[in-house]
Formats: sequence, C-alpha cells, structure tokens
Amino acid sequence: MPRHVLPIAVLIAGSLLATGCHGPDLSNSSFITIADNTFSPNRMRIPVGGHVHFRNWGGIVHNAVAIDGSWSTSAASGRPEIRVGEWVDVKFDRPGVYHFYCKFHGTPDGKMGMVGIILVGDVQEVAEAGKAGQLKAVEQPTGVARRVPEDFPNIQAAVDAAQPGDLVLVGAGVYHEEVIVTTPSVTIRGVDRNTVVLDGEFQRSNGITVFSNAVAVENLTVKNYKLNGFFFTGVTGYRGSYLSAINNGDYGIYSFDSYDGVFDHSLGSGSPDAGFYVGGCYPCRTILDQVAGVHNIGEGYSGTNSGGDLYIINSVFSENGNGVVPNTFDVEPHAPQRETTIVGNRIVNNRASGVAIWGGNRNLVERNLITGNRENGVFLIAGKDRNFYPATDNIIRDNMITGSGGADLATSGLGNLGNCFTANTYRTTMPWGLALLQACHGIRVPVIGDPGAYFASLAGRNQFFTARSFGDAWKKWPEPPLESAMPGGASAPVRIPTHPFAAYPLDLKSIQRPSSATSVALAPTGSP
Repeated sequence: MPRHVLPIAVLIAGSLLATGCHGPDLSNSSFITIADNTFSPNRMRIPVGGHVHFRNWGGIVHNAVAIDGSWSTSAASGRPEIRVGEWVDVKFDRPGVYHFYCKFHGTPDGKMGMVGIILVGDVQEVAEAGKAGQLKAVEQPTGVARRVPEDFPNIQAAVDAAQPGDLVLVGAGVYHEEVIVTTPSVTIRGVDRNTVVLDGEFQRSNGITVFSNAVAVENLTVKNYKLNGFFFTGVTGYRGSYLSAINNGDYGIYSFDSYDGVFDHSLGSGSPDAGFYVGGCYPCRTILDQVAGVHNIGEGYSGTNSGGDLYIINSVFSENGNGVVPNTFDVEPHAPQRETTIVGNRIVNNRASGVAIWGGNRNLVERNLITGNRENGVFLIAGKDRNFYPATDNIIRDNMITGSGGADLATSGLGNLGNCFTANTYRTTMPWGLALLQACHGIRVPVIGDPGAYFASLAGRNQFFTARSFGDAWKKWPEPPLESAMPGGASAPVRIPTHPFAAYPLDLKSIQRPSSATSVALAPTGSP
C-alpha cells in the first residue's frame, strides 16, 4: 500500500467534497452477478421500489432483458450490452414475477441458457415442479434418508425428490454438478468432509445454492466453481457445518439477504474476493464460530452492510489480503454497516490489515490476537462510495496487536468520531497518540490519521477490494490440508436449522483471547 503525505487543507477539501456527493437512494438494492454462462443468483426477491444491481464479472458482454418487455439493462444504461466490469442498476416499482434472460446467451422464453427470475413484492412464484414457494419449513426430521448414489444418481436428483425434514446423504466421490435447493428444511450431508467433493472444474457457476428456509449443508467440500462454493440467498434459518470451500471464483461460503444463520467448523480458502461473506442483512442474527478464512486473495471475511447480532468468534483469518473487513457499500441493502462483534479470533499474517472497518459503525473488536499483518493491525477508515461513510462509535478493546508493518492501531479520513481504544497491547499508532486521543473514557479528540489510505478509498475502494486485479490466479492456488470431519458423520442426528441463532450456545464472556498465532482445530496453512 503506497503512503502519501498530503497537506491537511487538501485532505479537508477532499473530505468536504466527498460528503456533498450523494447518489440515488439504493438502500433497497441487491446484486446479481453476471458470469459467462449464468446469473448469480438466478432467482431473487426484492421489495417494491427496490433496485437490482447487475454487475458483469464475466469475460464477455451480456445484458438482462425481461421476457414481457417491461424492463431491461439496455433501457437503464442506454447501451445494448453490459460491458466487462460495468454495473447497471434497474429499479422495480411494480410487484410481479419477472422472468428475464440474456439476449446474447439465453432463450426468449426464459427456459434455457442465461435466464433468471426476479420476484418483486409479496408475490408467489408459479413452480413447474409444484413445490417451490408452497412447502413450509418444519422443525422435526422425517427420518427419511435419500442416498446418493445408492438411490439417486446425483445430488440434485435427491434434493429434488426430498420433502421437508428429509436427509440427503451423499456418499464418497467427486460430483460434477451444480445443486439448487428450493425445498425447505432439507439437510444435505456428506458421509465424509474430505471424500465427498463437488468439483466445478472451473466451468460451473455455484456449488450449492440455497433458496429455501431452514436448510443445513454439512460435512463436504466444494471447489473450483466460477462464482461461489456455498451460497445462501434470501432465506431465514440456515446452517453450514464442517464445510470446505476451496478455490472458488468469488466467495467461498456466502450468505446474502439471509437471516438467523450459523457457519461453524468450516473453511473458506483460495477465493479472489472472500472466504466468508455475510452481507445485506440487518439485524442478521448470525454466528460464525470456529471457522477459518485462510489464503484468500481478498478477505478472510467480508461483510457488506451487515450486522446486528452478528458474531465472529473463535476463528482464524490468516494469509489473506485483509483478515476481517466489515464494510459499507451503497449498492447493497441496509447501508451503513454496523454492530458486528469480533471476539476471540486469531487474525494473523495478512498482506494488508488484520481488521479493517471501512465506513462501519458500532462494531466491537475485543480479545483478539492480531499479529504479523503487513499493513495495519486494526484500521478504521472513512469510506466513499456513492455516499460518504465515516467509521464511528467502534470499540477496540483488550486485543493483543503486534508486529504490524504499518501501525498496530490506525485511522484515516474525517468524520471518524466516537471510536474508542482501551486496554489493548500495542506499540504503534497512526496518528501518534491515537489511543490516548480516543480513549474510551474521557474526551475523544477528532483525528484525521493516514491521508494516503483515505484518498485511496475515494479512488474506488481499491484500498481493500482489489481481488479482481489477480485475474485467474485463484485457479492455481494451492489447496489447504484436509480438515476435521463432522463428529458422527453419516449417523449424526439431523438438526434442522429452524431457529439456529436462538438455539446456539453463545457465551461471549467465556471466550478467552488467544495466546498463540495458530489454532489446533483450524490452523493456517503455509504460504501459497
């Protein structure tokens, strides 16, 4: 990260200009990512008046056109195509079920190729299979196990046959398929985490995508998908346990616009963006416990506009671009980011910062070991997207922060008010005296901090979000060692995640600050 020393007057002028720049209200926005053969997600529900933000992360041009002709990305942008790297917003003011397709790569009837559905408002989708949108989540398992490959030739066939409460039990083997789950209260379980593998072969888009409530995915590995490994979107009640997501082209383990969830004992490695992502939810009511975000080109954990009963605990984030990054971004719902609790984690040896709070508010960073990060240990930065977002009212308390290449404690940009630092073990700060000027007791003096990092954020979030510049390097990232399988394996009791947040034994007071940089259960692997 280059550092530039700029005159204070220039910094103030730039910040004032930034605060005056307000784009359209995108508080009800959602992402659809365009790859070269798919929309992800290809089914999404938004409120009336909401926006869908189409972003082309493929290698060729695409577009999105409603089958009924009511809207298109072409009408929104004035060009027939969305070029590589471009983003186009479409606003939906009327409720309805909108089937859409890419004119270049889908059929006009919305049935083949690059096609998708957007549900606007409280409308019901008419399901060809007769199940989607009609079945309700249940709390008790049925005792029925649908086995792959003994009873069904592949995972998708077993999932399609399952009823709420059923177990889909997947035998050892390598499966070349994408799995879409539209039935609630289904549990998908591998007999062994390391021998049940879904392999996208760098050709398929998402490993397992979950559109239904109260679905659990357990004890298996997903790797080499063009977009995401495990993807939970628009659901309430979900759990991912003893999962490994390796070398997938966007996120490893990903939840968006989803609530009441748990990720535990899982690994996200080799992602260009982030190993773990929880975004677009408030209050999320979500727990990440004993997970490992390691060797990701971008972040170990990224959380855009997420928070509110969101806990990241007892986990390892190592050898990433950045370790843990709660952040604010206008084109996802619920801006700004706030109220994430980060306690008892090992956040070590990342190429930039350990914890970087980008335009986030009221976060708690406590009892973590944050050491050996190449730039800053804990970094609070004001961010500029369409709007200006300072980092405010964050508490940084009782952390061991050592060996940072830049500063152990750092802040950047104007407006970062109300933050406080107390009882941390550290050596350096940016600016000097930061912990004294913004102690948790007494008067907190406003500070500007590192101007170079702030102006880098004005240039388009490149300070923290640089994964795309790595091209296809993620495809060749070394795979990590095998991880521990789920206790009990195939014979473990089925636990339907109807209310997993409330049922989780969360005890923050008992969590101790780690004393060493490695974890017995989920250790960072060697350098790629």
